[in-house]
Amino acid sequence: MPALGLAALAGAAAVFAPAPPAAASQAEARSVALAANCKPGKIEPLRQIVGGAGETVFKVSCTGGKSKDAFVLVQCRVHQCVLLR
Repeated sequence: MPALGLAALAGAAAVFAPAPPAAASQAEARSVALAANCKPGKIEPLRQIVGGAGETVFKVSCTGGKSKDAFVLVQCRVHQCVLLR
C-alpha cells in the first residue's frame, strides 16, 4: 500500500509542476534579427510568460550601424519567432 501512495504523490507533483518558459532560444531570436537587417549584439530577455501558451520577448541590440541605440524586439512562442519592432 505505501507504494501506491507514493505513486499518487508523484502523479500529483507532475500535475502541479510549473510549466517551462517558451522553448525558443537566443539563436532563434538572433536569426530573426539578422533577417531584419540587424547584426545582433547583446540579446536579453525582456519578458517571459510560462504555461501552455508561453512566450519570450527578446531585446536584440544591433551593432555596426550608425546609431548605437538601435535594437529590435523579437517575440518567440515555442520555436517560432517574429519581429515586433
